[in-house]
Amino acid sequence: MLRMDRPDALGSSGNDVEFVLIAEAGALAAQALMLCASIRTFGGAFSRSRITVVSPRANRRPSPATIRAIEQLQAEYLALEIDSCCPDYGTSYRIHAAAWIERRAGPAIIIQLDSDTIFVSDPDPSLFDCDAAARPVDVKGMCTTGDGDPFDPYWRKLCALANVEYDQLPVIRTTVDRLAVRASYNGGFLTARRSLGLFGRTEDIFRKLVAERLYSWTADGPLMRTGTGFLRGAATSYWGTSQAAFSLAAVAGNHQVRLLPPTYNFPWHSLNDHSDAIPRPLVHLHYHWLFAEPGAPGLAADPRLGLSDDVVEWLKARLPLPA
Repeated sequence: MLRMDRPDALGSSGNDVEFVLIAEAGALAAQALMLCASIRTFGGAFSRSRITVVSPRANRRPSPATIRAIEQLQAEYLALEIDSCCPDYGTSYRIHAAAWIERRAGPAIIIQLDSDTIFVSDPDPSLFDCDAAARPVDVKGMCTTGDGDPFDPYWRKLCALANVEYDQLPVIRTTVDRLAVRASYNGGFLTARRSLGLFGRTEDIFRKLVAERLYSWTADGPLMRTGTGFLRGAATSYWGTSQAAFSLAAVAGNHQVRLLPPTYNFPWHSLNDHSDAIPRPLVHLHYHWLFAEPGAPGLAADPRLGLSDDVVEWLKARLPLPA
């Protein structure tokens, strides 16, 4: 039920929401364009919402043709020069960009999206009339299952850094390997009420953990496959900390994070690993690297996803994306 008595309560026109995503030269530019187009095509009540596409680095600006295409979709292209506290960790620019956007005036709700995601049906506006909302992480990774977990001492250090009681962190269940962990939310789809300053608090905690060199893995991070390719070393030594920082920021601000239904931020790349039935109708998909695969057009027709014929044809006309 919408709380329309609140001055910042979410209505149904889409004017109360701002989508924020990153575009840079290369794969991220193509992904960002497709995400913007999916919002305009399948976003339902949000199809006319504000979209802000941030280019955070001068040396990685999208091409003029990409910028024109972004603007043709009636999205704002915003060229910033963000001085990241951890430039090797690409996700750091998403953290800084969301905090920057939050500080300016705008709609009541900010929805931060990974560029390698798309909408395939109408979101439910009532789900976002809350302090914050997200999905759990897909797999445990650097999360902790509690006492005895090799990452548990690390999380206790993070809590001390953020001035958060460890036991205040909620316990949630990961979406793919189905483990109960202290809360860490998938960065592919995060929402927060602008007035709360949650993205700014996330940035503050992230800056502190980097200053203390609290690597989530080691200085020589693990090999990770992402929507922009394979990464390792300094690029992954802080892998997962952006999500941990958001979780800690929510607890520090005494804000509850609503768990979105499994139809949001659905991990398409882990489709074969799902033991549960695939939820329907899917609303928002996180495809990671799949759309750059040669067989990407055929993936859209996978009957397990239950996508509409319109969505399947829309995807086939746009895939594969540049690697």
